[in-house]
Amino acid sequence: MTAAAWLEHVAALNERWDTLAYRYYGDANRTGPIIRANRDLFGEGPIPCILPPGLTVKIPVLDPQPIADALLPPWKRASA
Repeated sequence: MTAAAWLEHVAALNERWDTLAYRYYGDANRTGPIIRANRDLFGEGPIPCILPPGLTVKIPVLDPQPIADALLPPWKRASA
């Protein structure tokens, strides 16, 4: 059995793409994958900034972003 390519999320009142990105990815700037996965929900029309309450959106499962060595303590940095 393989893991799902996405999770499903039901939008709450006043929820936005950036709040979903922060909730699931820890980075409010990673809205792109979520918006692309849900583009079909809005047809050719504009994508709303605030999601309609009750709308089920797909949250793609992404590989974690690597942490820069400079942000790690010395004992966790990759050896040169």
